[in-house]
Amino acid sequence: MVGEEKGSVGISKDVVTAIAGIAVSEIDGIANLRQGDTSFRRGEGMKRYVDTNVEGDVVTVTVRITVLYGSPIHKVAKQVQTRVKAEIERMTGLRVSAVNVDVQRLVQSEDTEVESEEECEDSES
Repeated sequence: MVGEEKGSVGISKDVVTAIAGIAVSEIDGIANLRQGDTSFRRGEGMKRYVDTNVEGDVVTVTVRITVLYGSPIHKVAKQVQTRVKAEIERMTGLRVSAVNVDVQRLVQSEDTEVESEEECEDSES
């Protein structure tokens, strides 16, 4: 029989967390929460920024992000919600009921700070 199942498939919470973290890391306008890092952390370090709850075939996700100054916060947050939901559902077949985005900080990128310092020096001359 073609439709007969031959066992079960389980997807670890850590796998769902990794999918969410990688999806977030690919969105423009997001910085890491730790100073000195230039992008959203991947691997084990992302677990402190992504919480997942898997109950049966339903997933809820909470993501904590830092947004780069100048990026529209509401658009970045919406992109996080859309991307995380789509990637988890595409890769696991689980249903995502909610993606909560907690914007914890707003920072300037190092490039912006360098440009600002140079502009100040030029205007003083």
